[in-house]
Amino acid sequence: CNPGFYCPENIALPRFCMSRWECKTPSQTRKCPKNHYCLQGTVEARKCTFGQDCKKHIDAPQGGAFFLLWMFIIIVCAYIGFLIRDRYKDSKRERINLETQDYYDVLHSKDEAAKEARASADDEFRGKLSSMKSGLPDVEDGYRIEFSDLRLTLPGGATVMRGPSGALECGKSTAIMGASGAGKTTIMNLITGKVKKTGGIITVNGEEVEDLQRFKQRTAFVPQEDIMLRELTVLDNITFSANMRLPANWTTEMKREKVMEVLCTLGLTHVQHSIIGDEFERGISGGQRKRVNVGLELVADPKILFLDEPTTGLDSVSASKLCKTLRDIAEQKRLTVAAVIHSPGPEAFMSFHNFLLLQTGGRLVYYGPMPKVEQYFEDIGFKYPRDETLTPLADHVLLKVSGEGDPSPGAKIKLKAGDTWDHLTGFTKLWHMKQGLEPPCDADEAPEKVGRAAATWASLKHSFTEMPSQYKTLFCPGRGDADRPTISSGYTFFICFRRACNQNYTTFWSFFFSIVVFYGAVGFFFASLFTIGDDPPNVLGGYPSDICSLAYPALRSNCKDLQSNQFFALMGSIVFIQIAMAAATTSATFGCETAQYWRECSVGLNTPAYFFAKSAADLPLCVVSAMAIWAPFASIFATPVSKGNFFVVLLLLNLFGYVSGYFISFLVPYNYCGLTSVAWGVWWGLLFNGFNMPIHFQPALKFIYYVSAPRWYMEGWFDVSTVYPYKRVRSGKLKGEPYYRFGIGRAQRQYAFWNRFPSCMGYMILCIMALYIVDLVIITVTQVNKKK
Repeated sequence: CNPGFYCPENIALPRFCMSRWECKTPSQTRKCPKNHYCLQGTVEARKCTFGQDCKKHIDAPQGGAFFLLWMFIIIVCAYIGFLIRDRYKDSKRERINLETQDYYDVLHSKDEAAKEARASADDEFRGKLSSMKSGLPDVEDGYRIEFSDLRLTLPGGATVMRGPSGALECGKSTAIMGASGAGKTTIMNLITGKVKKTGGIITVNGEEVEDLQRFKQRTAFVPQEDIMLRELTVLDNITFSANMRLPANWTTEMKREKVMEVLCTLGLTHVQHSIIGDEFERGISGGQRKRVNVGLELVADPKILFLDEPTTGLDSVSASKLCKTLRDIAEQKRLTVAAVIHSPGPEAFMSFHNFLLLQTGGRLVYYGPMPKVEQYFEDIGFKYPRDETLTPLADHVLLKVSGEGDPSPGAKIKLKAGDTWDHLTGFTKLWHMKQGLEPPCDADEAPEKVGRAAATWASLKHSFTEMPSQYKTLFCPGRGDADRPTISSGYTFFICFRRACNQNYTTFWSFFFSIVVFYGAVGFFFASLFTIGDDPPNVLGGYPSDICSLAYPALRSNCKDLQSNQFFALMGSIVFIQIAMAAATTSATFGCETAQYWRECSVGLNTPAYFFAKSAADLPLCVVSAMAIWAPFASIFATPVSKGNFFVVLLLLNLFGYVSGYFISFLVPYNYCGLTSVAWGVWWGLLFNGFNMPIHFQPALKFIYYVSAPRWYMEGWFDVSTVYPYKRVRSGKLKGEPYYRFGIGRAQRQYAFWNRFPSCMGYMILCIMALYIVDLVIITVTQVNKKK
């Protein structure tokens, strides 16, 4: 009989020392003393630690104050943190309100002294800006963009832009309209460089350029969708855009003044502290949200502003107000403004200075001043019956372009004799005749047929030539221009981290219920799995297998060997549950703001800094949720594992789940992240945890086991819960004597668990770090076209 067994005289079969007893020698037993507890196979009773409730003769301590103490510490620390944060935000809000009110009062004051003070402040502000230009050409007068014969032919041979020409003038707003498939957004993408043109000329202030990528820092693009973080306030969203995109040499006061200017210009001062809102939480109105969408770009102090259908979803009054605002901005700030609009009302339509109309296939129908649109269509035989119809002029024009009716015989500008009217090509021919140009060649109307192999090769060639430079820009953004240096990676990390904390830690009560209460309940559930029933799972079991083989056949079914009573099987289930929960939780970290990330990348966001900031903001949640699971789990479930080691393994497992959630959200649409997280938990937590299917069962898949963090978790847990406490006696008179080493050795050979706990935790950390690096690479190199 080895230590830990009870072997009185004349016994036929030795057995482990019974629970609630300690066996200092195989023949000497006594009941477990007070303030101690005795698990099965105990040689020396274990002393109860602080907070554990230990009565006489018990096999496991009650949770007692241990659980309550740690939960109290978590709650108090969280409450104090939120209290300090809320008081800081309240004082900051009061200061911002006063500054905004002073700015608004001076801006609209009728007092001459106030006006002079405001003018002096503006002169000082412009003086600071001019001192930062380092002798570069002055472009405060703006940019005039001219384009001629723009063309785009896709790798497959289809032509989607057929030679429109025109100009986007400084200090004026241009409306871009067209039929379905006319290339309204495409022409903006060609000019800005989001899509590479295959033909044509673009000039900026008379200088020929490939596109506007050279002027990217002075160019802003407002997408059709209202892409912004809905849980943050109007001020939070616009301030972040200002901090990220304004030059690094601007002072904090200059950036704050720019934010106030944009809020006042767009009429958002009264809702600056309101959240944007979504379908579940009411926020600002749709019209206000559109103005915030514009403000996110306007606060970057651009000189060129493109907008993609900014009036979509707005009522006629809100659309008219927005279009008038765009006109005023163009005139007052000397901006070059171009907006794709769809079915505008009469007032909104006439708010623009110029009008660019396209036909299906990217053909030009009209470009010129807005007041001359009606006269031009009358000249080509499509007179607008102003007194006979309720149809707005914009809709009348689109109806004719889409093929409704033929030109009247009395038109001033007609096709050549013998030409048959075709609305797809006729409008373009009439425009060329109006301008005194040759009609477009018929060859332009017939797309060139390109084989699939040639199209594939063209696409691959583009990837090999363009992608490396794009990857370099995403990993290491440039320092910007001399007059507009971009912010550093460290400052990008700071503002992204601050914003992520605002997203994660909204109120104390949401934190309390979603983290403390929920994960505390999970910890109670885990503990109950190991404590319920008359014969709860434990490390050892009933008898050693060599003793069981000598028992009567009728008793062998009840004779359990080392860990044959579902102890580690339950531990594998816990691994699966915890990984799936953590992955499903953090899949929202990046998955819920993918479009926002793409938008910010297109204007120079430093992806590594953003990724590190978001994950750093999640780290406190990871630690607190692991602690909330550990506190009830460790207080109720008595195990030879020390509480420190117990917390370490749960924390690392939680961290692996968090990093896994990032990985899933980068590869799977957010709607499927929850289900994918469950499958991920099954894969690693059940299949490749090293226990259910040991590594020597699948020698061809050894590499999977080596990179499996749950496998190292299980092996480390095996060491501290089984090998270390039961291979040799760790205390008492028999300290150092062999304990249950034969059974332990047999289990180690069965599961191939040979490493010690520190080594296993080290390997687990390496697996987590490797997956973290993979996450960074994936978020950076995927969906590159969306980040232009």
